[in-house]
Amino acid sequence: MAVEDILSALEEKAEKQIREINADAERQVREIKAEVEREVARAKRARLKKLEDQLRSEANAMIYSASLEAKREITKAQEETVEKAFKLAEKRLAALHDDVAYPKVFEALLDECLELIDGEVVLMVRPDDRALAQKLMEAKERPFVISDTPLETSGGLIAISKNGEITVNNTFESRLEKASEKLKVDISKVLFTP
Repeated sequence: MAVEDILSALEEKAEKQIREINADAERQVREIKAEVEREVARAKRARLKKLEDQLRSEANAMIYSASLEAKREITKAQEETVEKAFKLAEKRLAALHDDVAYPKVFEALLDECLELIDGEVVLMVRPDDRALAQKLMEAKERPFVISDTPLETSGGLIAISKNGEITVNNTFESRLEKASEKLKVDISKVLFTP
């Protein structure tokens, strides 16, 4: 065998090995590339999932906040409506003083006071009600004094025992205030219960 044949055989063998090395290298490059692409896809999915979770959480927080604000606004509107109803009631009570039924109402309030106080009673009334109180008390034949201190109210009276131990506030305002909590619940039921 000649040197040329040996060189040619070595060249062929070397070229074959080079082709095998290149093919193996290309295969490895493809495998690495495929693995990198799979890893990139996994990372993208993980980032997308994290972003979706974050967006979902933010959306839920916004919905909760909006819902809470809407409930606050509804409650505020309901409270304002109830307050308007009380203002209207106060106006009507103030107008009751000019009604023909007022003397009977005043007498009923006076009788409630007298049931709670024995003996002489001191009455605080509006200046406009002095004559009415005088007339009613004289008819009841109870010892009484009408205070010179004018009562600032839209109607009704305050009765005090002579020794000052018992005070009964039976003005329109005090009665409305005492009844306000129950009335607020009742008004809310009427206005806001579907």
